Amino acid sequence: MPESDGLIRGLGRLEATNLVVGGIIGTSIFLITSEIATIVGSPGLVLITWLVAGLLAGAAALCFAELSAAIPRTGGTYVFLKRAYRSEIVAFSFGWMMCFAYGTGAIAVVAIMAATFLIPVLEAVGIPAAGRLGQIAVALIAILTLLNVQGIREGGITQNVITFLKLLLIAALMSVPLFLGEPRLGRFTEVSNAASPGSMAAAVGTALMICLFSYNGAYFVTHVAGEIREPRKNIPKAILGGFLIVLCVYLSINVLYLTVMPFPDIEASERIAADLMGRLLGPAGAILTSVVVFVSAIGVLNAQLLNYPRIQFALASDGLFFRRIAVVSEKTKTPAAAILLVGFFSSLFALTGSYVLILSYVAFVIHFFICLSVIAVIILRIREPELERPYRVWGYPLTPAAFLLVSIFYLGNLLVTQPFNVAVGITIVLSGLPFYVYWRKIREARGSNV
Repeated sequence: MPESDGLIRGLGRLEATNLVVGGIIGTSIFLITSEIATIVGSPGLVLITWLVAGLLAGAAALCFAELSAAIPRTGGTYVFLKRAYRSEIVAFSFGWMMCFAYGTGAIAVVAIMAATFLIPVLEAVGIPAAGRLGQIAVALIAILTLLNVQGIREGGITQNVITFLKLLLIAALMSVPLFLGEPRLGRFTEVSNAASPGSMAAAVGTALMICLFSYNGAYFVTHVAGEIREPRKNIPKAILGGFLIVLCVYLSINVLYLTVMPFPDIEASERIAADLMGRLLGPAGAILTSVVVFVSAIGVLNAQLLNYPRIQFALASDGLFFRRIAVVSEKTKTPAAAILLVGFFSSLFALTGSYVLILSYVAFVIHFFICLSVIAVIILRIREPELERPYRVWGYPLTPAAFLLVSIFYLGNLLVTQPFNVAVGITIVLSGLPFYVYWRKIREARGSNV
């Protein structure tokens, strides 16, 4: 049925679940296990790292599930921050950063990764693509941007197709080493460096910081809450079900890596999935891996372009952004201007190559905002005990506390090791404050009651 903001509820539980799965499973599962192996030094600790990271990220996902079930409004995190902290400045700062730094920069990164793995596939079929990385990335962003402008159902169907294809291709990829690679559980006893229990714990803690971001994306679905049918019921189930699928996929892939490849080879590999498939299938294995990683990246890219623009739409709807961004297309019932804006800035980052630098600057502030969202669960439990909560976080308050304790370590590490980057990231957020003051004055002049 239509919403008062002009959006329609065109997504069901299936689309919501696929938005979670497709938004989380990207390229890192095919790349970073080698780096984790080098840090922790044994197959068992690699698997423990992926499991613990999944449980910690799952704790944050459960918090977002409670918030989205209680406050199922378009804009997700932006809305939660405004409600919990009773501060438009905090919520605005998050939205500003997502539009001009983290969100658009992350889209550019995923598009570049997708293009990187698409190029060898194109070359293999005789299509010249070398040296066109930026142009291909922008083309991918443009195609998915225009597709999402056409309608929420079109975006949802695309997410369904890509996610099903992604899972099918991952299953096919996993079946090759399962049947041809002679998995041996005995490989779990291999160790590259002996260490004391204390140093092992420190190594796992360091590896967790790399691994945690591979689980990022469970909150994507909260940003389109205003376009999901029965959001109080479907969003928590989508987050829980989708995250469990991701955790099973990640652990299964890592078990295959660790039981098929000798551990020293895992540590030495730069692209572990491609190296494994290359051993088993030769050049065809590398091409198959490229196809799988490309499809996986495209799934994330579509999920990003489906959810990030809704944050800017919510900002504009509150009178704190360009008025045009709050307009819903009469034809497609989508926030078309917001989608086009995000696609445009993402394309600029992809072309200029500044996306890696931007993400390194805002790594601290994006995780800080995620922590604020998790703390929002505690604040609202205390201040609004009567708020209807169709879903409540399992293990509260230990669940959010566990995530926050690890986050303190992570944020503190960034402050110590990358103080310049942290300072630049904070400056990017603060740069939006003059615009906040400007838009708020305009809203007051118009007599808005937002």
